[in-house]
Amino acid sequence: MSYGIISATMCCCRQNCGTDRFQPIYSIDNAMNRLNAGITASVGILGFLGISLLGIAGVGCSSHTVDPAYEALVEQQHDLPPTGQLGVDDKFELRVYEEESLSGEFTIAPNGTINYPHLGRIQVSGMTCAEVEDYITQGLSNGILRSPSVSCSITEYNSKQIYLFGEIEDPGTIPYRTQLTIVEAFALAGGFTERARANNTKLTRVIDGVEMQFRIPMQEIVEGRQRNLQLLPGDVIYVPQSSY
Repeated sequence: MSYGIISATMCCCRQNCGTDRFQPIYSIDNAMNRLNAGITASVGILGFLGISLLGIAGVGCSSHTVDPAYEALVEQQHDLPPTGQLGVDDKFELRVYEEESLSGEFTIAPNGTINYPHLGRIQVSGMTCAEVEDYITQGLSNGILRSPSVSCSITEYNSKQIYLFGEIEDPGTIPYRTQLTIVEAFALAGGFTERARANNTKLTRVIDGVEMQFRIPMQEIVEGRQRNLQLLPGDVIYVPQSSY
C-alpha cells in the first residue's frame, strides 16, 4: 500500500502563532476509503469494457445474416397481387358447383380462346381468372343454370416464365404455376451444381415497375432454417459460382 496518497492529503497552513506546519486534512481511514472507492470504480469500468469487447467479438464471429429484404418478401407473400392476365398455352381449371359436366381443365388455344360447353368459343386471353369466372357465371345464368357457382384456378402459366441461370444443372426457363415456390423451381431445374454458392442465390423481381434484387439463402431454406418463398411470373434467379 503506497503512502503517497496519505502524504498527498497534507497541506501547509499558517496558524495564529505565525509558524508553518503540515496539517492532515484527512485521516488515514478517510484516505483508505477513497482508495477503495477508486478501486471499485476501476473494476466497474473494466467489467463494462470486458462486456463491450465480448459483444463486439460476438458480432465479428457470427455468420452472415439473412437479407432483411428477403425476410420482408416472405412475410408479404400471402398478400401477393393477382398474377395477371391469361395468355396462350396457359392452363386453368374451371369448377362449377355440383356440375361435373361443366367442370374441367382448359388450355388456351393459339388464337386465345377455349371451347366451353353450351357457350362455345370464348376469348379468354387477356382476362384474369376472376374475369373468366364472371364471364362463365353470366353465360351459364342465361337459361342454363339458375344460380351457378363458378371458380377458376390457374394450373400452369405457360405464357409466363421463371428464368433460372448460373450454377444450376438444367438452366433455362420453367412455366409459372400458382403458388410455385423457389424450392420447387430448383427441383424442376435439376438442383445446384457442385460449384454453386447456394446461399448467395440472387432473385430479380419487378415490383411496382422497379427492378429489385434480393439475396436468397437457399441452403438455409433447403435445410429448413429459413422459410420457403413463392415465386411470381417473370422472376429471374441466378446462382453464382463458388470461388473454390
